[in-house]
Amino acid sequence: MKKKWLAILLSITTVMAGLTGCGNSGQGGENAAESKASEAAASGTETGESTAAPAEGELVNVIWQWPAMGATGSGFQAVEDALNAMLEKDIGVHVTLEPALFSDLQNQSTLTITSGEQLDIILQVGTGVTPYVANGLIQPVDEYVEEYGAAIKEKCGTQLLGGYYQGKLYGIPTAYIDGESYGYMARKDILEKYNIEIDPDKLYTLDEVEKIFETVKAGEGDKFFMNIPETTSANMLHNAYCEVDTLGNTPAAGVLMLNRSFTDLTLYNLFETEEYEAYAQKMYEYAQKGYVSSDAATNTEDANVLLSGGNFFGYFTWTTPNCRTGMEATTGYELVEINMIPQYGVGGMAGVSWMVPITSGNPGKAVQALNYIYENKDACKLLQFGIEGQDYEVLETSGEDELIKRLADDPTTLPYYMPYGIYGARLEWPVVSPAPIDENKMMREWNASMPAERKSAAVGYSFDTTEVSTEYSAVNAVISQYQATINCGALDPVEVLPEFQAALKGAGIDKLIAENQKQMDAWAVSK
Repeated sequence: MKKKWLAILLSITTVMAGLTGCGNSGQGGENAAESKASEAAASGTETGESTAAPAEGELVNVIWQWPAMGATGSGFQAVEDALNAMLEKDIGVHVTLEPALFSDLQNQSTLTITSGEQLDIILQVGTGVTPYVANGLIQPVDEYVEEYGAAIKEKCGTQLLGGYYQGKLYGIPTAYIDGESYGYMARKDILEKYNIEIDPDKLYTLDEVEKIFETVKAGEGDKFFMNIPETTSANMLHNAYCEVDTLGNTPAAGVLMLNRSFTDLTLYNLFETEEYEAYAQKMYEYAQKGYVSSDAATNTEDANVLLSGGNFFGYFTWTTPNCRTGMEATTGYELVEINMIPQYGVGGMAGVSWMVPITSGNPGKAVQALNYIYENKDACKLLQFGIEGQDYEVLETSGEDELIKRLADDPTTLPYYMPYGIYGARLEWPVVSPAPIDENKMMREWNASMPAERKSAAVGYSFDTTEVSTEYSAVNAVISQYQATINCGALDPVEVLPEFQAALKGAGIDKLIAENQKQMDAWAVSK
């Protein structure tokens, strides 16, 4: 599931990151968002904030974007009413949840803001705050977080750094784990069939994993495959080879090779590194040995769906504590983690964050409402899971942790369903069955064990693609053209890699990396 989620985010990033310009609204070519900001300044307000304080006892209406798959369910209004019963009493805010298609968030936000309509809280996914700041759509929230955001600061910690741009805070992320780890997830029944023992405390090399592949392939035959490549991912190196930091973007503008150094801020063209060449060669070898299916480059089915079909041993993936249980629930197989890359932290932007538009009626109250869901676990649970007895039931509680069960086999049929993990502090959420009740406890302990020396030095940096948006889009298009072929070993890298590298240069990757490096160096000095 997690692989599918990141694939979705990657596709959204590739499309959205190129949208650095917003159409004008017939005002002599002037950007409408910039015009709105100018009007706000001229009227004596700061980026649209109302100068009139609400009268004592008067409720402040906050319009809060709600990302949707499609139509809202029959229980949507009940959730909004239940949330307002808390907010009105505790902080004097009435929230209006404004549905917006998840697949079109940036466009819908832009249209609403540039039309001058009130919108107080919006969501970005996969782009960071940069394009929103560049187009004058959002405002900094430092002063409001300082005044109203105690829980935000406590729960997000250093993750807040990903919401900064040029020294000002614009984005507030969902609080979650700081790092990631990788390895291979293997079917337990196949391991037992060939008497293969896996040491959970060992870090396996790729050569050692390939020895296991050889044994299983020899026994299972031609129609059984060792790996499910992620055809939509531009960077698979970190899943088995080495630590790479894409800085929250695609690799189009360069990457930090963390396997070489966690402190060096030199950006590399990933596709010209010796690591990538070795990776491409290895994928080609896998294909020649029959470890990868012949249709891998064109098969777009989710990895867990393919694994559940019975013709695959497993795949390279995340090995965070909750990954295995989620995969088991989806595939129906018991799985075993083969750990390869120990946990490490990457830099770059917050991949998902809340922002306050320039058309907010009261940005202070907007931030206070945001802070409330980090502070009040019941409010966060309400927005993420709906209403007890309507959308879920509680199966078990243990200390800080709670195990719940959704009241429908297909959660999309529930009266209220929020499919995206976007609210508050995720490690305080209830755990959804069949995951173990102590899953969050394991995740908290795992997160606390992150070695400081294995964190990227680029935490908090974000790349402004405004001046190179054409090249950024062009390079990403080239990556999309070649990535499935290379990830699946469909062509000999001796032939295809030079062609790929030349196409990247023609699209402007050198200019992109140079601009990114210039911004990175300036950021490092200012930090």
